[in-house]
Amino acid sequence: MKRRDMLIKTLAAGALLTIPKPLQIFANERKNVVLTEVSGAGNPLRFPPVFTNGGNMTLAETTEQVWPGQDTQLVTINGSYPGPSVVIDKGQTFTANVINNLNEVITTHWHGVSAPANMDGHPRDAINPGSSFTYTFPVINRGGTYFYHAHADMLTAKQVYRGFAGFFIVRDPAENYNLPSGAYDVPLCIQDRRIADIPNFTYNPGSPEQTWGYLGDTVLVNGTPDAYFEVSKTLYRFRLLNGSNSRVYRIAFSDNRSFSIIGTDGGLKDAPVTATQFNLAPGERVEILVDFSGNTIGSNVTLRSLAYTFGGTLPYKQGIALDIIRFDVTNNNSSGGIIPAAFSPITYYNSSEVVETRQFDLTMSGSHPMHKINGFTFDINRIDWTTRLNSLEKWRIRNLTADYHPMHTHEAQWQVLSRNNSTNLPPSDKGWKDTVNLSPGETVEVLVKFTDHKGLYLFHCHNLEHEDDGMMLNFEIIDPIGIEQIGTEVPRSFELHQNYPNPFNPSTKIKFDIAERVADNASLKIFDIRGRQVAELYNGKISAGSYEAEWKPNFMPSGTYFAKLTAGNFTKTIKLILTK
Repeated sequence: MKRRDMLIKTLAAGALLTIPKPLQIFANERKNVVLTEVSGAGNPLRFPPVFTNGGNMTLAETTEQVWPGQDTQLVTINGSYPGPSVVIDKGQTFTANVINNLNEVITTHWHGVSAPANMDGHPRDAINPGSSFTYTFPVINRGGTYFYHAHADMLTAKQVYRGFAGFFIVRDPAENYNLPSGAYDVPLCIQDRRIADIPNFTYNPGSPEQTWGYLGDTVLVNGTPDAYFEVSKTLYRFRLLNGSNSRVYRIAFSDNRSFSIIGTDGGLKDAPVTATQFNLAPGERVEILVDFSGNTIGSNVTLRSLAYTFGGTLPYKQGIALDIIRFDVTNNNSSGGIIPAAFSPITYYNSSEVVETRQFDLTMSGSHPMHKINGFTFDINRIDWTTRLNSLEKWRIRNLTADYHPMHTHEAQWQVLSRNNSTNLPPSDKGWKDTVNLSPGETVEVLVKFTDHKGLYLFHCHNLEHEDDGMMLNFEIIDPIGIEQIGTEVPRSFELHQNYPNPFNPSTKIKFDIAERVADNASLKIFDIRGRQVAELYNGKISAGSYEAEWKPNFMPSGTYFAKLTAGNFTKTIKLILTK
């Protein structure tokens, strides 16, 4: 039987992991398609099954034939490699019961997705072997290409490399731009692996890998080595995800054709931008429109990573040329898709409204170079800073090392403001981003505002070896600044302030003024950075006037605390810094 006839029979049988068709949820199976043989070796592109919302995601060690005829031991989810693809509409509630049948702890991070802190997959919320945890949260993100992956403390790189990852695609029914859809909307997860690891996805990093990251010498797309995908002479939408541990790809086509960049990490841009190449770092997603109408049936073109000069040691180094996937042109079907002139406008932040500027210096130091942010390596129990809901911040990130650092924030989408003080940004930077790559010596400024959830989140390098080595910090999102007015009248006098400037030790005096009409009762309480009440300085009836309370935190540790005054329908909070 010819390969072409075999593929047609396989297509009719609906074998999800062995046929070249997109996610089933994207719709239309090919019917009555006349196919033309295209010469060339390789393997038909795999597509994992679509996850049934509300079901189980079971992590287990299994044996699969990643390379035809060769068993490979790896981590699967529900027996699938890559993991099942979540495809869900904005506004729906996502639910998954994650079951850990591995012999080590796991967590699942929904990368780019806004989720409550206890659903975000923080390493402190580890799922032990033999246990399970149900993640559930409303999907409030813009339509876009997101993904999920392992995030256990010091195990992220290993578990992702061995298979713990999958797409999380959000569709927005309100977006109707006549883009290619169904069989012409194709997600591509790009990961490099080592051919020497065919018997199993061995992960055993040595000194070079701990410095530069765990790099491979071949590319798998949706878990497929030497992948090809059959296309029509029409317009396609490709959703590119760099799911690699550390490799930065320079994406281009073998014939140097142009294409349209239409989306970044957080969904559609405000307008398509024509390009011939772009960099794609670990954790980043870029959506492109590619037109094959100019190709002849029987021809092919290859998506590849171009060579560029970078550090590291051969054969596993950044910048080597790699073929990613071959597109074989087989028929004349039309997607009916168009390249729109524009999408919905993006409201860009105004840097004049920034209320806090933070600087993050990325360094490597020590005999075994430790990857650090502001001189710190990750401590799961330490909170490195707090940020307020709805407060616009500027983060200045400086790469003081000789390696790439794709920096990622949880729980928000950035807007890139500048690179090395230039606002002339590449098209893959413009739009909504949760991961931004820094070249050696580069400074990038981003604007960020956390608007949805409070709690503990992470900021880290998405070179997973760097992350596991400590290039990660905790931050906590807390209440907004200032008076929260619940009633309709603004009080005549409502003030809360310290007698002494911060920091303080061993005690501090706090003054507050109350207007007569504000309330009959008031309270003044002290909270730690985790929101736990540690003291109550006043609680009871009150009349108009000025008050003073003293806090003596005798046995409390150094750190950040908050004094919160509540009177009637009004509250106000100030920060206290205790040093011992």
